[in-house]
Amino acid sequence: MAFSIVGSSLTSSTTAKALQRQNFNKEPNGLETIIESYAIATANRDTIVPEKNTLHSAFSSSTKKYTRMVVESVTTEEQDGGITQMLVTFVGLTTSTGLPPPIVRLIPTAGEGVYGPPLVIEAEYVTDVSETEFMAGQLAQNNGLGRLQIFSNVIKMPSVINGTQMPRDPRTAFFNAPKNNFAGGGAIVKYSGYCVLSMSCDRRGLFLIARNTYHEVQQIAVITAGAFS
Repeated sequence: MAFSIVGSSLTSSTTAKALQRQNFNKEPNGLETIIESYAIATANRDTIVPEKNTLHSAFSSSTKKYTRMVVESVTTEEQDGGITQMLVTFVGLTTSTGLPPPIVRLIPTAGEGVYGPPLVIEAEYVTDVSETEFMAGQLAQNNGLGRLQIFSNVIKMPSVINGTQMPRDPRTAFFNAPKNNFAGGGAIVKYSGYCVLSMSCDRRGLFLIARNTYHEVQQIAVITAGAFS
């Protein structure tokens, strides 16, 4: 790909462009964006503007190339003298490996809490899995705590996200049921600890931004005498 400096023969090649400046931004969740400003020949604009998700390493005229950043958006503004300013926004990570730590928030919430404080845990994090893999990892699980279908299955909060230790359950998960095959009735209790309350994700280039909330879950069912006799 040919390049030329502003003021030179910018129209000598349909691919000619000159990088003027580069602005970096890092979001709280660790995802990064780079805005690169180019001067291009207006007549060649349609052949130069990169497509969405083009790799930074394949397009940018910067001396530093990033293989985990892709084009997110492009804007152009025509100037005098047959020149157009093109702003290319790349999104991703400037590191070649690894993922940034999550943002973990403890949100006081009325009505929450069983053995721990009344709060909801919120985690916002960057992940490089696909949407299909993300949803597969969120499937409800019984976690071996009883086989009765009277309880809803739950999705346990992971103990670690992107290398960061998540808050521990206030107590160990358990399953209690009346003795004597429920003949005398009683309460069945299934405590699961912190589990998913809600989950969502947005695609940003090669990565997903996941936003999950977790709360403490305990389910109780009252069995009448003789119900399982």
